Amino acid sequence: MLRFVNICLVLSLVALAYVIYQVKYEARALDAEIAALAKRIDEERDAIAVLRAEWSLLNRPERIQRLAQKHLKLAPAKPGQLVTLDTVTNRDFDRTRLERLAPAAVPATKSTKPSGRPSVSVASAPEAAGSPHAATPWPEAKVVRPVEASAQ
Repeated sequence: MLRFVNICLVLSLVALAYVIYQVKYEARALDAEIAALAKRIDEERDAIAVLRAEWSLLNRPERIQRLAQKHLKLAPAKPGQLVTLDTVTNRDFDRTRLERLAPAAVPATKSTKPSGRPSVSVASAPEAAGSPHAATPWPEAKVVRPVEASAQ
């Protein structure tokens, strides 16, 4: 009986040593994974810092102003464009629409310089005084499709 207990204790000691050995190497593998994750976190933090610096560089007001002047062709606001919300009526929209259509009604002189962009025009439907759309603030556009235009 004593021999049986000794054999069981030796076997349990071997099993326990094997389990401790396995846990030790699993812990080392987890430590290596934690170190790799910490390295990736540091790399991502560095990348975020670079992106924030680039974002602040791209969002400088003087750069945005220069790009807006170059690409947007904006003009300063005219005093007639500034109104309060309670003073706006449909007549104001009609006046604005007529101001936009007035320069388009004047025929353009031929330019000797060829332009790089083709000119595109949008035709609008004429409004009759008694039409149901006369009270709407913006005219409906007349859409002409290329298939319909070539068939005519």
